[in-house]
Formats: sequence, structure tokens, C-alpha cells
Amino acid sequence: MIRREGYIIWTMYFDAALSRSKGRRVPLKLAVKNPTQEILVRSLQRLGWQYETLDKSHPAAWWRKKASILVKPPKKIKKTEAIRLIAQHIWDKR
Repeated sequence: MIRREGYIIWTMYFDAALSRSKGRRVPLKLAVKNPTQEILVRSLQRLGWQYETLDKSHPAAWWRKKASILVKPPKKIKKTEAIRLIAQHIWDKR
């Protein structure tokens, strides 16, 4: 297993078309239709977090072309908190 600092965040975590059992991790009120890697990158830039874009499909949904991002928050927080902050920031700036 490769150890990395930070969290891998998949675009499917923010997809309003998916149910929680299919991979969405945020409430519907914070989810967006067809989230893209660019939307997440803009949100991370506004938050001031370090990130690295990855061109990978989620293992559970390998047939979907979804992108991922390796996110490195400035302070130690849980992955669920990081996902929620990103989602809130997407909606605050829309």
C-alpha cells in the first residue's frame, strides 16, 4: 500500500444524481449535478489547500469517467469534515 499525506477525494462524492449507497458522501442540499474536477479545484484554491489532480476512476465505478484529487488540508481534520468543507465552499461561491 502506498502511503500518502492527505485524502483522495472523488468527484462522485458530490454528485447529486447518486444515492449515498452509490457513492455520494454529502447531503443532497450540498451536492451538485455532474461535478467536475475543475469545480473541486476552484473550491480548493479558494480554501487555500494543497492538492494534486489525479486521473483515476473510482474502483467501485470503474466504467464512469470520474476524476479524483489528492487533497492536503493545512491542519489535521477527518476526511468527512474535509469533504463537507469542500461541498459548502462550492455552494458558497456559486
